[in-house]
Amino acid sequence: MQKQVMYIITNNSMAGAKSQLSNLILNIIEGVSEGILIQNETGEILFFNDKLLDLTGWNSYNVLFNQDEIKHVLKIDDEEINDALGHVIEVSPEYQPLEVSRSFVESPNGNYYLVSLKPTTQQTNFESYRLHYEQLFNNVGDPMFTADLYGSIQTANPAFSAVFGYEDQEEKLPNLKRMYVYQDELDDKIMQLVNNGRVFNIETHLYTKEHQIKRVLDTSWVIRNIHGIVKGYATQFKDITYLRNIESRLKISERNFTILFDTIISSVIVLDDNGRILNLNSAAEKVYRDKWEHMVGEHYDSLLRASKESESFAKLKRLIQENEGKFVKSEVERIRRDGEQIYTYAAYTEIKNSSGDVIAYSLTEKDLTERIHLENKLRDSFDQIKETQSAAIIGFAKLTEYRDKDTGRHLERMREFTRIMAATLRNKPEYKDYITDEYLEDLTLSSILHDVGKVGIEDQLLLKPGKLTESEFSLIKRHVLLGGEALDVVDNKLKKKSFLTMGKEIARYHHERWDGKGYPEGLKGREIPLSARIVAIADVYDALTSKRPYKEAYSHQKAVDIIASERGKQFDPEIVDVFLENNEVFERVRKFIDFEENPETIGELIDSVDE
Repeated sequence: MQKQVMYIITNNSMAGAKSQLSNLILNIIEGVSEGILIQNETGEILFFNDKLLDLTGWNSYNVLFNQDEIKHVLKIDDEEINDALGHVIEVSPEYQPLEVSRSFVESPNGNYYLVSLKPTTQQTNFESYRLHYEQLFNNVGDPMFTADLYGSIQTANPAFSAVFGYEDQEEKLPNLKRMYVYQDELDDKIMQLVNNGRVFNIETHLYTKEHQIKRVLDTSWVIRNIHGIVKGYATQFKDITYLRNIESRLKISERNFTILFDTIISSVIVLDDNGRILNLNSAAEKVYRDKWEHMVGEHYDSLLRASKESESFAKLKRLIQENEGKFVKSEVERIRRDGEQIYTYAAYTEIKNSSGDVIAYSLTEKDLTERIHLENKLRDSFDQIKETQSAAIIGFAKLTEYRDKDTGRHLERMREFTRIMAATLRNKPEYKDYITDEYLEDLTLSSILHDVGKVGIEDQLLLKPGKLTESEFSLIKRHVLLGGEALDVVDNKLKKKSFLTMGKEIARYHHERWDGKGYPEGLKGREIPLSARIVAIADVYDALTSKRPYKEAYSHQKAVDIIASERGKQFDPEIVDVFLENNEVFERVRKFIDFEENPETIGELIDSVDE
């Protein structure tokens, strides 16, 4: 816009200005349809026309004596004055928007500025904006309202009415002073608004219509009139009642969890995905005799892994994954920081977030150290009892052996021969579940009782150098009954089944034959107890390869041939096959045991090993 030149004579007063203006100029200014306002170079208002008052609703007093407020409303800057402002203002809701423009005027007596105001052609747009903002105000999901400085609510959107229970459109909204739970919160807010012009996200407590408490975040800004004076404020609330309730519950849950975590009797250690300790309870401190601050941050492998043979954390993670998120080991060796060895029952578990991702691992342990030590003591005591028991049984069984000096270490050989055959036999599928470790142990110990009944046979029969008569042999055969009955008496005095139960089977039936021609009952095949069938072959092999009062010792091979010839006749064919499979072992065992009794046979023993 080009500068307009207008010659005006003025003495900086309204009267002076009018006296120096020609009637023509005055008539033109008063007759135009625009509001006119003249300023000097300092921005002081020198003249205005009546149209200005019509368009703005101002009065002469306000224009002349409240010039700073007028300039604020017109957005006129004294320091940077544009030739043509061309901006639009709203003086008040009752008056239409006005377009403001300003021009520079040169005069021989000074320079001036001509400000013109006219109805804007954008009136329709402003109405559209007003409707738009009103629609936005009503559709915001958060509560919003405007109020004066005394707490009287001027306007409120539907969200405000819904949140605070005033949904009846005809119902009058209460004064804010009645809604605030704590009056000092309202007072502080008004003070901040007056001083700063706005507040942002201050937490506030308000009553609903039903006197329930709502917790909100308050963001407010001041509303000024056309003169820039604060007349009230607008507010937007963010309802955080539910959020705060959740936070309170989480705090309670966290507190309860902490209490529970520290009162659990078992040790609990939480490890991150890399194996470093994140947390532990007081029980863990007691188990490891260490402090929380010393253990947190340590790696599993350096603090909890007892040795290189123990599982590393990386291996444990794989085991946990392979076992659907859980892995348990019943007896884990640990080393405390002070070097003491302990044992724990350890359960490893994945910890997942709400998305199902593994974020950590928990290690729950129960200290088994005292129990393990007690079990070891009991085991030692049990082993001592078994050794004492075994020694007593061997001593009892040797009663018969001592009567025949030629039998040598017959019982030791019997025990080893029996063990070899039973151990081989249980590798077969049909015997795997029958010949257990306990069965094998009882059988080995009971085998030496096979001839215990001979203590009831006279020496003249047992030690007769020649062949027995038929009547003498009948007396000898009584030893199986005597042995079975003696062991039965002892076994019946025990409250549960023992190795003596098997011992009486062996003593009674080890002379039965597979073909049914044996004694004392003529049992046949599998009617004969397995224990007796095994011991029968061990007994015959040892008898054949040992010197007796009535014969010299047979060679190993001759004994093997004799037993092989009785396969399916005197002996169980399956057990004979096991014997033949292990016959070389039998020979070596026999020679080693004989060497222990007769060290002078070392040369013969070495020769057998070399073979």
